[in-house]
Amino acid sequence: MELSNKMSMTIQQTYQLFRNKQKRNTLIVTAILLLMLITICIDFLFTRFQQSSFYIAESLLFSCYWLLFLPLLHIQWKLAKRSPKLSSGLLITTLAAVVHLSCYPAIVWFLSQSFYYHTFSYGQTFNYGLTAYFIKTAIIYSVSLLMIVLHKNVAVNPAPVAVGTENTTEPLFITSMLVSDSNNTKVLITTSDILYFSANAPYINIYHQSRKYLHTGTLKSLETRLDNNLFIRIHKSCIVNVGKVISYQSRLNGDYDLTLTDNTVLRVSRMYATIFKLRFEQRHRFTVK
Repeated sequence: MELSNKMSMTIQQTYQLFRNKQKRNTLIVTAILLLMLITICIDFLFTRFQQSSFYIAESLLFSCYWLLFLPLLHIQWKLAKRSPKLSSGLLITTLAAVVHLSCYPAIVWFLSQSFYYHTFSYGQTFNYGLTAYFIKTAIIYSVSLLMIVLHKNVAVNPAPVAVGTENTTEPLFITSMLVSDSNNTKVLITTSDILYFSANAPYINIYHQSRKYLHTGTLKSLETRLDNNLFIRIHKSCIVNVGKVISYQSRLNGDYDLTLTDNTVLRVSRMYATIFKLRFEQRHRFTVK
């Protein structure tokens, strides 16, 4: 049971990391730059061992392989996250790897022809890429797909709390908030009664079922403290209580309009639409085709 709890917490922590777009992009960029540096260092050490000349410009040229991950991983993540089937995700991942290995020699050929004294042919570099990078390419895109599947699964099936631990640990999320009304009177409100939050820098608008309040802080910091089974970000400036949503309708452009219990209509950005629909359908126990 303890091992299961630890695994569940690890999955939740990984999910929290990859659900944050900024952190995910920073991690990917850092990893790519580090891999480029490691590749150049290996090239240098290899030439020293072979007692041959080392050309950093040439090493940088062939290291552009790693830079292709920046746009292609983003495209893979975006497309596979929207796909409801694992088979579609596998197809997208395979296409991403094929495009990567096909574009790499084309980029090397173009850059060498434009800026270098020697032009490296497409066929020569393609064969080199298959030999040196095929396995690495397959592993990286496969791990990325695994992270996408994990992201979906945790969003729909959050980690369970072990029996007997509910009262022995602190809550993982806030259940109430202390806010001030227009008379500067402190009021304690229950988070489950909140319809939605919206950004109003440097404050947050809290739309309670009884009235509107202001709260000092940012949506980003608040989101980490809210129950992610109940509160879903639907826009970069809005977090909604999915329990207060009674319907949603497509705008036919990837975005959606949702209606709350008080008839407020909010827009769901296409970036957050997949997770919102999964959570909404899970909570209300039906499937929209």
